[in-house]
This record gives sequence, C-alpha cells and structure tokens, in this order.
Amino acid sequence: MKNSIGVVSKVFFNKIVIEVPDTNKTSYNYKGDLYTFNGINSYLTINKSHTEKYIYQVISLYEQEKPFNLEEISKFSGKAYVEAIPIGEIYKGSFEYGLSKFPIIGSGVFLTSYDDINNILSKKSNEEVTISLGTLANQNNYIPKLSVNDLLSHHMSILGNTGSGKSTTIRKIFNELLELKNREDLHVNDMNFLIFDVHDEYDNFPNSYMELINMNEISIPLETLTIDDWITLVQPSSAVQLPVLLSGLNLASLLNTDKVSIKSLKSFYAIEMYHSVQTEVVGKRTKIINLIKDLDIRNINNHIKNYTSFGNFKGNGEEEFLDDLKLFFEEESECEYKNFSKKLEKLAEQDTCVIKNLKDLKIGIELVLLSEEVKGNSQIRSYCSTLMTRIDSLLAVYSKGLFDSDQKKLSNFKKILEMSKALTVLKCSSIEDDDLLFIASYLLRVTFINQKKHKQQGNNVKSIYHFVFDEAHKYINDYSKMVNNSTNKMFEQIAKEGRKFGVFMVIASQRPSELSKTVLSQCNNFILHRIRNDIDTDQIRRSIPYITESQIMRLSYLRSGSVLLVGEAYSVPMELMIDGHKLGEVSKTQLPTDIWAAGKKEPYNY
Repeated sequence: MKNSIGVVSKVFFNKIVIEVPDTNKTSYNYKGDLYTFNGINSYLTINKSHTEKYIYQVISLYEQEKPFNLEEISKFSGKAYVEAIPIGEIYKGSFEYGLSKFPIIGSGVFLTSYDDINNILSKKSNEEVTISLGTLANQNNYIPKLSVNDLLSHHMSILGNTGSGKSTTIRKIFNELLELKNREDLHVNDMNFLIFDVHDEYDNFPNSYMELINMNEISIPLETLTIDDWITLVQPSSAVQLPVLLSGLNLASLLNTDKVSIKSLKSFYAIEMYHSVQTEVVGKRTKIINLIKDLDIRNINNHIKNYTSFGNFKGNGEEEFLDDLKLFFEEESECEYKNFSKKLEKLAEQDTCVIKNLKDLKIGIELVLLSEEVKGNSQIRSYCSTLMTRIDSLLAVYSKGLFDSDQKKLSNFKKILEMSKALTVLKCSSIEDDDLLFIASYLLRVTFINQKKHKQQGNNVKSIYHFVFDEAHKYINDYSKMVNNSTNKMFEQIAKEGRKFGVFMVIASQRPSELSKTVLSQCNNFILHRIRNDIDTDQIRRSIPYITESQIMRLSYLRSGSVLLVGEAYSVPMELMIDGHKLGEVSKTQLPTDIWAAGKKEPYNY
C-alpha cells in the first residue's frame, strides 16, 4: 500500500468512489519512473492478486467534509473523492475489456503503471501493422499505436462540429497510411481509398499516391445505369411518380430494341385515346393529332382536316380514320391491335431497362402519361409535374455533362473505377447534393457488384475498397426516405453486407442526427470530435452502445484537435490529441480583419 493514492469507499457496477486521504501524496517514484495523478481520464489500478488487476478510469473529482468521530461536537476534516468507471481487467499479463468481477471496499488504489498502460492500449503482436494519430490526452508522453487491420476492417464514423478538426484527422489517417510506403511487405497503391472531397481539403498528397479527378470532367455511360440508379438520380415520389418512372424506363428501353417502335406505340395510344370515353373531346383531339401528325398513315392530312374541333368526323370519316390508323399500327407492330397490350406486358417483364438516350426516357414517360389519361386519370400530369421537370433538367444539363459521350470524360470515369493509386480524390465542391448522392450510390453499387461476383465465383477477395464520404449528412441522410425508400438503399446494403465483400465506408459528418440511422448503426469504429448540439449527442447515445454518459458529456468540451476513440479498433475508449499541426489547417475560416488588412479587393464578375 506504500504508493496507494486512496482506498475504495463505494462500489457500483458502473463506477466506484475512491477516498483520497491526502491529495499532496498522489505522486511517487516507482521502479525509476515518476507517476503523477493527472485527474480526469487518469487510469487507476486495483490489485486483486499478483496475477489479477482491475483497471478504472477517472471521470470526476470532488471534496467532502467528514467528521473525525461520531460526537456532535467533533471537528471535521476535508476529504477528496474520486469517481472512476470500469475499463477492464488484466489477468496473467493479458488485458480484457470490461469487468465481470468488482473490487471490494477498502481495496488500495494505485496509478496504473506505464507497462500496464502499454498493455491496455497497444497491440501484443510485434508483427501488427500500426499507425499513430496523436498523444494520450492526459499523458503527453504516451502515443498509442492503432492496428491498421482493426481500424480499417469495419465501417467508421468521424463525427464533430465545424472547426473541431475532422478534416485534419482524416488527413492525418491518410498521411500515416502513406508513411507505410517504407515497408517492403506492403504496396501502398493497393489501398484503394475513394474520397468524396466536398470542400477541396484532400488534394495535397503526393501525386505518386493520389489520383485527382474533377467531377465536372467525368462522364458515366448511360447504359450502365440500373433501375435503382435511375430512382436515386430522378428522386421520384413513391405514391405516383415511381410507378410512372418505372413504366417509362421500360418503354424507353424497349424503344432501343427491334421489338417495339415509337411509331407503333404512338399509333396504338392514338387508337386507345380515341376510344376513351373519359377524356374531354377537345383535349383528346389535340393529343391524338400530336401523336399521329408525323406518322406515314394513309390519307393522314385528310383525316386531320376532317377531325373537327368538336371531336367528330364528317360522313364516314370516323370509320375510315380508324381503319387507316389500325392498318398502319398492325403493319408497324406486326401484331393485332387487341393483342398488343399483352405483348407489351410480356416484353416489359423480360426487359433489363437499358437506356442509351435521355430523350428516349422522356418519350417513354410521355407515353405512360398518355396511357394513364386514356384510363381516365386526368390528374396524372399535375402529379408528375416535378418528375417531368427533373427529366427536362437531366436533358438540359446532363446530356453535355454527366452523361456526355466525350471520350476524355469517359476515360476519366474509368480512372475512378480502376483506383490505380492509394487515394482517388473526387473534387465534388461544384456538385449538387442530389447529384452527389447519385454518383456516390452508383460507384458503391458498381464496386460492390464486382466484388460480390468475384466472391461468388469461389475466389478470395484480392482488393478491398474504402469509400470516404465527406459531409455525409448532405446525401446519406434520413430525409431521403421521405422522398423515396430506395434512395439510401445502396448505402444501407453496403453498411450491412459490404464488410464480407471488402467494401467499407468512412462517414465524416458534422450532423450525426441527420445521417441515415441504419448506416450509422453499422459503424463499429468512431472518432468523435467536439459535438455540442443536444440532438446530435442524443443520436450518438443511441447509435454507440458502449459509450458512457460521462464520455458523451465530455464531447461538448473537447478542444479542437481532441478526439474520443470508441469502437472495435481500440482496446479501450481513449481521448487523444491529434498530431496534425504539420498538415496545416485547410478548412480554417478566413478572418475578416486579415482580408481587410490585405487591401486587395477583387471586382465581382457579373
């Protein structure tokens, strides 16, 4: 008991209270090393036997008066008390997280030795590949080593408010990983990190290990998109717009084959429209004429001329019009009019929805809307107005952008899929959130399917991929589910299944409360910076089962650059000071007085 700083006075399953008789005697020399009690976060040891020790961590300190004896007139003395939470147990030199047994009242309490701290925080194997992020918050002379395998074989979240140091932490992780280039047994460019750089913060790594790609200079082959990709891209509402989009995709895809032609579809819907008794006659006439005016129907001009604005024909004009229209349809479709609907249904079931032209998609949706109007759904166009606006936007913006046929852009896109260097950085600062959601989901899907095929063929996974989503709350959020349940589908599938196929996610966000709950719940490693919003801390409380209330409270008071590490990769939760000063402060806010002092105002270009 010579070096004991106090004794256990109360024991609970989630904490102990230690009575410290003299706060001036909490420093001592043991085996040539100086030990000093540093208050909160300090590690404490309680010896049960020569081979078994309990490890606790300090969470609070306070002082309380205590009488010398039970007499009423007795003098009082001040006593210091320490509260500590259980961390784990050292048994025969091996540390295990968590306690199944607890100390008894009166047990002596000691500062944890450096050998035991090393045992707790470091890996046992000398062959383990490790990196270091910074120093232990309450012991500046100790730098924990983190296992690369434990850190990067799980999904990870890096969370914290603006200015708390998230981007510095991410750059520190990459910098440490690139330092492994000096090891002869590792090929750094096989790391395969794909970084969605929303604020241009990760483009200063050596070119020999980084592929920098501007997202405005890539093009995705349109025919590679799946139904889920289209849903993510178009963002239809579930009730009405989603079925219309799916049917439109089917029709547009069929137009790219020799099974159905646009002429046969237009003539078919013209006949259907004419027989509809639920459609207003003047509007019906306008739609029918717009469908057939460019078709090579016999006597087309006369038919249009005889089709009055009242919706009827002169003389035998109606019979001749329908005969010529049906004749044209059956010659074009090689199918009887009465059997065409069933033919379309069968073709739609067999189709894989391959779209080669955005214009075909618009035509397909227009025909679907016509079909609904034939059935009497007169409100369908108003319900789908936002859908059509989105399609028009795709035509106007994406035809010469994301879905351009430019070979250089397609080549840049191929570089993303190849990931030939350790870091592939996608500059996304000019990309809208909805587009970023689509691109991220698309690349995840392509990578996941490729890895899954390789595994299903009986081969071991030879490559692993880490997708780093910066400002993830913008596009991997629960609000997306209000639009469509399929929007977050790929992210949630990777969160649940990606690990066994070598596809991992690193989620960086300043708003944990807005992230997809499913994705966040599947993360096993957390690097937590300062978080002060109650809604965000509440979400962390629900998402991380092994974080304590005192640690959650501590998050609000962390300094910039300080982090709390919690998860599978860390033997115990630990607070670190990230060693990132050499990496600069890329996201530091420019001070107004620095701008004013420079006196170099730039003219605004209208």
